[in-house]
Amino acid sequence: MSVKLPLKEIEDAVGQLDQQEQQHLLSKLLSILNIPVEDLALLKVAETSFSFWDNPEDSIYDHP
Repeated sequence: MSVKLPLKEIEDAVGQLDQQEQQHLLSKLLSILNIPVEDLALLKVAETSFSFWDNPEDSIYDHP
């Protein structure tokens, strides 16, 4: 039987995990989400398109 949880409940549950548990979840997240390898490859290729943002002037936006 599959249970569908509202996104807010999932966000709240993840927020209650300690840092080690969150890191563990993050390491498994891609396999949990079933993202196709082709999509991941396209995202990796697209990363270079944003390299112009890696500069000292824009570093003020790196942290919320």
